[in-house]
Amino acid sequence: MKPWKNYKGLASLALLLVVAPILVWQYSVKGTMDRWRTTTKSHRQIKEICRVQIRQTDSLIDRDVMLNGELIAMLLPIIENEELRIEHFSPIITSETDGIVLVTGQLSIRGRFVGIVKLLDRLDGQFSQCKIISAQYRTVTPRDRNGVKTLNCTIYIQQITTNSTDD
Repeated sequence: MKPWKNYKGLASLALLLVVAPILVWQYSVKGTMDRWRTTTKSHRQIKEICRVQIRQTDSLIDRDVMLNGELIAMLLPIIENEELRIEHFSPIITSETDGIVLVTGQLSIRGRFVGIVKLLDRLDGQFSQCKIISAQYRTVTPRDRNGVKTLNCTIYIQQITTNSTDD
């Protein structure tokens, strides 16, 4: 009888207890664990960035420019210069939790495309309190044949503020 056959069961047990877990770790669990570590690290970084941004914008959060009409007052010079017309403006409190208020406003403007783009540029660049969520364009044809086509733009704007009411 060959001597290695005496240790065949012991060799199979060693392979099963040592080599099999190493192979399983190498080919399946290691990639999952790496992705999990990367994901948790990314979540921590995102939370830290959000905390820093909220600290940087604390002075802007307290000032509500949509509900009190200050946003429209700030946009009036460019609206008049570009001969735009405000069709509709409605700010609505979308969410209110833990002293944080989310206000969403719908602003409908009618006029030339270039004027509307200038308004969007100014709104996006100069007003850090408000963020444009979406803009929908629609052409408006006049009823008479001699009229000029105009563009109607509906802009959805959001602002996060703190609840300034003291209970």
